[in-house]
Amino acid sequence: MVKVTFKPYEELVIHEHQKFELEDMIRLRCTGMQVGSFAPNFQWAEGLVMWREPFPQNEEMTKENLGGRVHWLWVSHAEMPEFRPTLTFKQTSVTIPVIDVTDNPVFSSAARWLKEQK
Repeated sequence: MVKVTFKPYEELVIHEHQKFELEDMIRLRCTGMQVGSFAPNFQWAEGLVMWREPFPQNEEMTKENLGGRVHWLWVSHAEMPEFRPTLTFKQTSVTIPVIDVTDNPVFSSAARWLKEQK
């Protein structure tokens, strides 16, 4: 039998964050997208919708990840109290899928921390 080990991240390092109004964040995500297309997804947890970028993976980031630390280069967020599976930018009919990541401890912790920031 194969042993399975679960080792969750111990720390999330957010290097930059920016709060937006939901409509502004949707517009920014959809700018330059083809009419009627699908944009890359947002994540939702704890009443926030988030759009984040991880650091590019390299040897140093791999060591950090294996050591229990994950780094986000930046994260933008907007209040969205109720989960919605998609958001649409009406001007171009671009759809953004929204993934409910409430059960993910990294995303839910990030959302709680972001809500406390001014």
